[in-house]
Amino acid sequence: MNLIEAVDKERTKRQMSDRKFSKQVLGISPSYWCLLKAGKRTPSLSLLTLLMHKLPETTPEVSNFVVSQGNNSNQKEE
Repeated sequence: MNLIEAVDKERTKRQMSDRKFSKQVLGISPSYWCLLKAGKRTPSLSLLTLLMHKLPETTPEVSNFVVSQGNNSNQKEE
């Protein structure tokens, strides 16, 4: 499961709309959340930190995301 899927799973568990979840739980704009879900934006470092604090159950996915981004940048440099 990727990071955004894991976060969205938490939203579903809480039975919240995207709008309510993004504002009340994540503290981000609904439009930013929508762009993340659509794959049009990459999570920022501040969002990754926020996720680990507000949704600690997503920490494994956050860690995997950070590692995969490091691996992707190494491949681009070759």
